[in-house]
Amino acid sequence: MRVDDLRGRRVALLGLGIDVRAALPAIMAAGPSELVVVDESLTAREHEGLPVASLGAATRNAEILVRSPGFPRYVAPIGDAIAGGTMMTTPVDLWACSLPGNQRLVMVTGTKGKSTTTDLIGHLAGRSGLQVGVAGNFGIPVFSDAWDHDAPIVVIEVSSYQASDLHNVPEIAVLTSLAEDHLDWHGSYEQYRSDKLRVVGNDGRAATHVFVPRAEAAAIDATRAFSANLVDVPEHALRLPIHRVQNAALAARVVGALGATGIGDAEILDAAERFLPGRLATCAGPADGLWIDDALATNPSAAAAGLAWARSLDRPTIVLLGGVDRGVNPSPLKEEIARWPTGRIRAVTLPDNGAALAAACGIEVVSAAETVPDAVAGAADALPRNGIVMFSPAAPTPPAVGTWKIRSDAFRAAAAALRDGS
Repeated sequence: MRVDDLRGRRVALLGLGIDVRAALPAIMAAGPSELVVVDESLTAREHEGLPVASLGAATRNAEILVRSPGFPRYVAPIGDAIAGGTMMTTPVDLWACSLPGNQRLVMVTGTKGKSTTTDLIGHLAGRSGLQVGVAGNFGIPVFSDAWDHDAPIVVIEVSSYQASDLHNVPEIAVLTSLAEDHLDWHGSYEQYRSDKLRVVGNDGRAATHVFVPRAEAAAIDATRAFSANLVDVPEHALRLPIHRVQNAALAARVVGALGATGIGDAEILDAAERFLPGRLATCAGPADGLWIDDALATNPSAAAAGLAWARSLDRPTIVLLGGVDRGVNPSPLKEEIARWPTGRIRAVTLPDNGAALAAACGIEVVSAAETVPDAVAGAADALPRNGIVMFSPAAPTPPAVGTWKIRSDAFRAAAAALRDGS
């Protein structure tokens, strides 16, 4: 759906998250005949001057629903409205469908690795002399002014929440991985999988090029109908996490498809050294240990990938584990833990589900902590010399605590304080 399609229509905004707030000027400029917001969490001053409606009233009256990515989609009032002919869109969908025909669109999604791969595509494209704009789920709303809208190539990270109402396909689609996640929101793995795949194909259309890592069996299976290009990784040193190399290899293939030349194994491995905050990032801590911030490993699959790299280093490891229980199967983490020698991997647990995850995966618990700084202290007390402390929670941050970045910053600050003796 194009932004112009809102003209003269009754429109309801489902939530006022950062994506919708960034899109609001464009939505209002389109000239809807009526515009209301549904968000009971906001105070009167936060409604952007818009009238507020209940979800029931909004879905009965609106012709078009513009959904903030995290706003619950699979609830009865919305389902009934869509069945009755109401149209659903999101800021990413409005933006993508309104894109000029002379701009090339790359979309990246996946259970893990999508933010890093998106960043690496932008990095390698820039180094190859291509002008690119990079935005999306990692914190830059597509309607914001914080990125290059006019670049001839745009690269967008798309979450499953954003993908579920996507009605446009990119020239190039990347599926980095596929495993259970966000089941409390999507309702089932099958729906989560279906929503993710809308980046690859939807409404009878498919991306021209689809890239999937050869090592990701579930992603390959999901994209068989789309003739995906399978991407291999070059040989690499163990000090580099395999999924970092995998992400860099994906990025290199995408940039090659965009017209760049000269990206070989050496360039891929150099790019794999690049990391984003909260993604297997080494941080300051006591000198007799290795301190790793992997705060964005918010599902068992992502945590398992990080711990597989730690296992390759053959160092005793303590993982800080726990967050909100989304009903995700812990099997990927359990399978990784089973590969560790006895006693080499232990855990400090955090609310809400750290203890349950440790029990389900057979991880010995060193201690239980209520906060990340307390967990860091507990891990430091139990850490053997030359060991690893990894904050890889395998679950999202509890709402009462805030965002992943709050816990990431808390981990880094607590580790640095131990190093400084404060």
